[in-house]
Amino acid sequence: MKRYFFALIILLIVSGCSKVGNYQVYSNKYYVYYVCNTAVSPFNQITGLGRFVGVRINSMTLETIDSDGNKSKHQISETDLRSFSMGLGGLIIGTPALNNDNQEVYAFDLACPICDKAKHRLTFNNIGIASCSNCNSSWNLNNNGFIQSSTAENARPLYRYPVRVYNNYITVSN
Repeated sequence: MKRYFFALIILLIVSGCSKVGNYQVYSNKYYVYYVCNTAVSPFNQITGLGRFVGVRINSMTLETIDSDGNKSKHQISETDLRSFSMGLGGLIIGTPALNNDNQEVYAFDLACPICDKAKHRLTFNNIGIASCSNCNSSWNLNNNGFIQSSTAENARPLYRYPVRVYNNYITVSN
């Protein structure tokens, strides 16, 4: 009897770790698959604490923007276009400066999770604050994408995606 009770307690604890209320750590709402090489600029900034890079596809162009506002555009092939999936509005990839002793790389959706439309993309600055000009909400990229300020009733953290790092390559996929 004690074994069953102990097993039940462990099961409840483990199942409670992946979800808190309606919040899940990783989102499966939008499909994501993207790979980048951190040996190439601007992706070399991603592994620096507090540094983030935004990535999105626009027609046959890969557009990037870093935390300092530097933008770049690169033509991509149709094969690359078909092999990438950028969630709702693109990706914000970087290494948070807070509570990140292991220097893990995080990936968030570039679209506002409150407006939940691809056209409402976030802007972010060099201190890790992402904001939506449509709903006037802001999130802290250095604090797991949690809300910094919002007046919306349905305010929620940013959509976050799993990241794997191997050698100089970062893969974001769910």
